[in-house]
Amino acid sequence: MKGMSASAVSPSEARAAFERLAHHGKLALAVSGGPDSLALMHLVAEWRAASGAGPELCVLTVDHKLREDAREEALMVGRLAARLGLPHAILTWESGQGGPALQARARAARYDLMTAYCHAHAIPALVTAHTLDDQAETFLMRLKRGSGLDGLAAIPLSGTWSGVAIERPLLEMPKARLIATLEARGIGYASDPSNADLRFERARVRGQKDALAALGLTPEAIALSARRLRRAREALDHAADQFLASASEVSGAGFALVDPEALFAAPQEIALRALARLIATVGGGEEPVRLAKLEALLASLGAEPGKAHTLGRCRIGPQKGKFGIFREMRRGALPALSLEPGARALWDNRFQIELGAEARESVTVKALGEQGLRDLRGNTSILSSLPRLAGRTLPACFRGNELIGLPLLASLSGSGHGLAPACTASFVGTEAGGAKGTALARGR
Repeated sequence: MKGMSASAVSPSEARAAFERLAHHGKLALAVSGGPDSLALMHLVAEWRAASGAGPELCVLTVDHKLREDAREEALMVGRLAARLGLPHAILTWESGQGGPALQARARAARYDLMTAYCHAHAIPALVTAHTLDDQAETFLMRLKRGSGLDGLAAIPLSGTWSGVAIERPLLEMPKARLIATLEARGIGYASDPSNADLRFERARVRGQKDALAALGLTPEAIALSARRLRRAREALDHAADQFLASASEVSGAGFALVDPEALFAAPQEIALRALARLIATVGGGEEPVRLAKLEALLASLGAEPGKAHTLGRCRIGPQKGKFGIFREMRRGALPALSLEPGARALWDNRFQIELGAEARESVTVKALGEQGLRDLRGNTSILSSLPRLAGRTLPACFRGNELIGLPLLASLSGSGHGLAPACTASFVGTEAGGAKGTALARGR
């Protein structure tokens, strides 16, 4: 209530919040220098110390290079992390600049940088300090846009980004209590002026907090509605899980198949969720597909089942009596990355690639392509059995223009470089299950 001071988070509350993190062997903590994330860092470190065991921790700070003070704030986080015995890394957004949708672009860059670090260091989960206040603000922003159930369910407790689990253990905790937690320990924190910049929608919503509270629309009340809508969303996602388990399959080669008859027999809401999940898994896109486009796709598949369609970086069309969902391949659309011996990276937001330390030279990873597929298809029965649309978008290793091999497959095209036993790959979509719980957020 207004007028009452907030209390610090107790050890028992922290233990209850972080219990769900204990199964991870490693955790990266996203810490900006603001009060929420600094409180998260201290609470998680204290939780692990009190338990005498727990996940290996590291701290990540992103410098967006948008403010003069940002670097010093990142260094401050490093000093505080060092006091807790935690390793710290500063990740820099080199392409940061002004322009439209700056906060959205900065957010995407932040997650891209941190999850890339996680892939490179075999860290399965990233922990963020989203609070109950963030949840309420997100609900109001989406309500203004006319969102439905998925959008108003707002921020999930868990999600994925680029195949890395995103955990939000403080989502039910008011921001004021995190500030009180730092004050109780005598720890200062940074204040980002953009949080009060009325050019940004979230700052404008935050500025109306007192007016909303006077009407009874406190963050706690708003977050309660989001929590109840999240419960309904989870029920629909569970039904979509059951549908996908019985009517679809996702290949480790990066494509999916779904039974058309089952798709059209399912309730439309479940069919739309299933399509969204498969497109997110195969396409590797982080932005959810808009509901209107999904509805149009489902209608088109029913009206013209023999026609191919594109959506969410995917090509969707007939494939031996089923609908096949394949990564779309346009000229220059798939990335190339350089991999040094002993390094790991995520390629095309779909495949985890690792080059063993025993490899003698670096390699370039890019799509096999039509020519590479023709060159290798006769050399391995595994590749010959794959649909052409899947084979050409597989990650392949090159040195210069020379094709070395396919790290995903057991049978590689060796050429005397000793790469075959050193380079491996796995499709993260088969592990992460796509963008479960988030794929329909836009337009809902």
